[in-house]
Amino acid sequence: MVARVIKIWVKPVFISEFEEATQTNHEESIMEPGVVRFDVLKDDRNPGEYMLYELYRSSGAVLLHKETSHYKAWKERLEPMLMKPREGLDYEVLFPA
Repeated sequence: MVARVIKIWVKPVFISEFEEATQTNHEESIMEPGVVRFDVLKDDRNPGEYMLYELYRSSGAVLLHKETSHYKAWKERLEPMLMKPREGLDYEVLFPA
């Protein structure tokens, strides 16, 4: 399995719009057969800071996710909302097996 952690910084004026767009992306993403989890986390101490925790069955499932229409629409809609570029890291899951 592959875990992805993506940090996102949203301009304050776009917080509601970002959350709406990301909820739609979340709902579509969890329907994908290769997606195990797709969690959206909000930093209560720092408004506009979010983290996505995504768990995929394989690296191929990550690539398939990035080709979906809902991901592409979300990514395009997101760009003007960002304070700085997203930062993502991929991890191999060791435990639980």
